[in-house]
Amino acid sequence: MIEKIYDAVVIGGGVIGVSVFNTLVKSGYDAVLIEKEPDVSTGTTKANSGIIHAGFDAKPGTLKAKMNVEGNAMFPGICERLHVPLTKCGAYVIGNDESVVDELLSRAKANGVKKMHKLGRSELKKKLPNITDDMTYGLFAENSYIIEPYFYTICLAEEAVVNGGEIYFNYELKKVTKKKGYYIISNGKENLYAKKIVNCAGFGYNNVAKLLKTELYNIEYRRGEYYVLDHSERDTVPATIFPLPTKAGKGVLVTPTVSGNILVGPTSYPSDDSTCTTIEGIHDVAFKSKSMLTNVNLGKAIRIFAGVRSIVGDDFVIENSKKDSNIINVAGICSPGLSSAPAIAKYIMGLMGYEYNPTVRDKTIEPYTRLADMSDDEKNKLIKHNSDYGKIICKCENITLGEIKDAINRPIRPQTMDGIKRRVRPGMGRCQGGFCNDKVAMILAKENNVDLSMISKEKSNGKYIAGEISSRSVL
Repeated sequence: MIEKIYDAVVIGGGVIGVSVFNTLVKSGYDAVLIEKEPDVSTGTTKANSGIIHAGFDAKPGTLKAKMNVEGNAMFPGICERLHVPLTKCGAYVIGNDESVVDELLSRAKANGVKKMHKLGRSELKKKLPNITDDMTYGLFAENSYIIEPYFYTICLAEEAVVNGGEIYFNYELKKVTKKKGYYIISNGKENLYAKKIVNCAGFGYNNVAKLLKTELYNIEYRRGEYYVLDHSERDTVPATIFPLPTKAGKGVLVTPTVSGNILVGPTSYPSDDSTCTTIEGIHDVAFKSKSMLTNVNLGKAIRIFAGVRSIVGDDFVIENSKKDSNIINVAGICSPGLSSAPAIAKYIMGLMGYEYNPTVRDKTIEPYTRLADMSDDEKNKLIKHNSDYGKIICKCENITLGEIKDAINRPIRPQTMDGIKRRVRPGMGRCQGGFCNDKVAMILAKENNVDLSMISKEKSNGKYIAGEISSRSVL
């Protein structure tokens, strides 16, 4: 017996899938998100540069250009609603080829980007005193922002859940059967039923498309490697700094983050879906970043990581399948995918024939408790009310027991160590969890009422504890 037929099932819990899911739910539709991992934002989204691009790079007339500019304008309102930090720091693109700078300025005007300024060497030097001698021309885009992409995605998913959306984690799609008026979506254990399907599976797009019997695409995977610099380097740059773009992408950038670190990267190498870092990659980042700026201190790196982007030709693929119009294909969402996400969700609503009105359901989520944003008086008042907020678990980031418990007991309960890290940052500081991971694991086990041996680092099969341990508490 079928209990419920959803208006739509969204496959994939990255920023695009979650944006579509959130928009469907808030517009009054019954939607379900399925994700093969134990949390949202575990793939490309978690390894994103976190930049909301202004929109000057995309070729005019493309979906990338249209979605980027429209999405950029939507972010401030969404982030205010979600209580997600968004910083308008602006972005410089610099180099020594004036013709490329002029081409970017022409693209910006064609795309409808506002507040773009061309700068010569003397103006650049005043704004960016640490540029190298070779940097002679540039542009400044005022409407460029920085954000934590994983935290943004988590909050979007939470908002959808409090408004009635449903998420199935660890859901490995095995079979899709079409019936008259609906689809049966199955992982081999439980079935879901939906009128429409949106394939937002990212670099797993083709695997899902084979099950859906829809279009396959020649997907190019490119790996991007990054350095994360310590908080001590937060004054390296006042804004996002790009080199002039090439056919391979926007190039190695240097940018502040909303959490006070500096991000340097990425590379752009052909790859599979591996997120391994390489000697060649990190040397490439070092060489290219130092060719723009003299003060990038990579000796202060606290982490090196990589992400994988999927590319299909020169533009996004967002379309009704020609084989089945009730299935939406979403593929090749590389940069500026994050910047475009809310606009892509709106666009997909139109393709589905559903009305876009994300105020139909208007429940909001409570803001995360962040002592770092509080005054001393506010902190003391909170600690007096609940002493857990006075117990430091992560010394590098000053994250307390109370903040971790708060993160666990949210509309979407994180099940993994990295799920906690992406919500409230324990393990993201200088020691990268060396002194707090054990404590976080014990808290997670206790709050979820499971044995410590069941706690995973990231994926469900990646257990944090590999052998027997002492039962002595470290809290």
